[in-house]
Amino acid sequence: MNKYRHELQYRPELRQYMLPTLVYYLKLIEIPNLELENYLRHEVEINPLLEETLQEPSAETDDPGEENPAEESKEESESVDLRLLELFAEDTTINFGKEERQLDPFDNVPSQDEKLYDILMRQARAIFNEQDMEIAGIIISNIEDDGHLAASPEEISNEKLALEDILRVLKKIQHFEPVGCAWRDTKEPLLVQLCHLGHNEDSVEYILVKNHLRDLKGNHPREIIKKLNIDAARFTKAKEIIMQLDPKPGWRYSGTTSRYVSPDFIIRWRDNKLCAVLNNEERMPRIRIRRQYLNMVKSKSNAPKEEIDFVKRRIQSAQNLIIAIDQRRKTLTRIINSILEYQRDFFEKGYNFLKPITMTEFAKQLSVNTSTISRALANKYLESPWGIHKLKFFFTAAVSDTDKRIIFKKISEIVESEDKTSPLSDTQIAKKLSRQGIIISRRTISKYRDLIGIPAHQFRRR
Repeated sequence: MNKYRHELQYRPELRQYMLPTLVYYLKLIEIPNLELENYLRHEVEINPLLEETLQEPSAETDDPGEENPAEESKEESESVDLRLLELFAEDTTINFGKEERQLDPFDNVPSQDEKLYDILMRQARAIFNEQDMEIAGIIISNIEDDGHLAASPEEISNEKLALEDILRVLKKIQHFEPVGCAWRDTKEPLLVQLCHLGHNEDSVEYILVKNHLRDLKGNHPREIIKKLNIDAARFTKAKEIIMQLDPKPGWRYSGTTSRYVSPDFIIRWRDNKLCAVLNNEERMPRIRIRRQYLNMVKSKSNAPKEEIDFVKRRIQSAQNLIIAIDQRRKTLTRIINSILEYQRDFFEKGYNFLKPITMTEFAKQLSVNTSTISRALANKYLESPWGIHKLKFFFTAAVSDTDKRIIFKKISEIVESEDKTSPLSDTQIAKKLSRQGIIISRRTISKYRDLIGIPAHQFRRR
């Protein structure tokens, strides 16, 4: 009797599958315009199926809110040739998932040093689920070039993001390479690196950094040795390990050389009206698939089957890239127009009229995920009548990226209008700012107050 039995079973299951176009889109939206221009020209050079098509920009199309009818009709006519679902409807041999791995667009980018943001985001995507990835994206967007976390967990948290979840994700990010990023004080990156190296909280190295770092810098070994009840050899060994730690680990991936900043967006006056413009849009290469290859597939020429299959796969990959580029442009246009609309008073009148808003609130207004906004804002700059700013300048979550003149002025105004017989504490000032939408910690208030020469509330009493 045959003990093996063969049978068919149906088992429903849900799987998350990311379309190739979406993969391109999520990667391209993070690239500044200047890098995207270089990347597209490189793609045209190495991909024989792509060609650059010249489009004459008109004076009317500088405003991204306006559409060019001639361009629309051209795109529409080309889309007829690029209806790949119809073109390849009978072809079942194309494996989109496999092809996507083989044709990763960034495999062809000229080698260059990766930014700290890119390094951390790549590691985050590898371990976090969708919910934690949203938190990770906001945290990483607020990490400065040296690895310092510009916004405290309390400033990042809101009604949607719980503080305990932020702290949990933050702890994991601190153990990413380079270890110790997202630090909040000078000791934290050193303590994280010690833990990563296997030194627990009871070790001499950990105690030296936590409790005696200032004495260690002051070179008072005898006092420390006596306090910790250790011998000189153990102290010397611990000090050597500590001296090899990196207090600002982010610098390893954040080039310290001066770099030319090319704004990705421009807000400017035109005919007494503010307009939002995607910078260098007229210089951006417009790419399309060469018609001869489309005709080769359509006409079912006598070319070898391997060659036809290769062209089909390349066409699909190229079309995914083209769609993703167009979607990127539409998303960024929508974001910059929304910033212009919300911050119109700032662009017209100056710093005193900047409205506070968090990335989460802004994402809700646009009905998109916060992580999408975080990706879109990364490494991008905006030029306006008031200078060049990082896009994160317009969002309250990134307190240290906000022009501090605004916060300084608001603190000064609150202190000037306070009851001099009962001056406000730093905590009370923070609460008043929070009512205006500026979420900032008491510790940061104290630091800013000292910077602008305002004494503590105990010394302001009259």
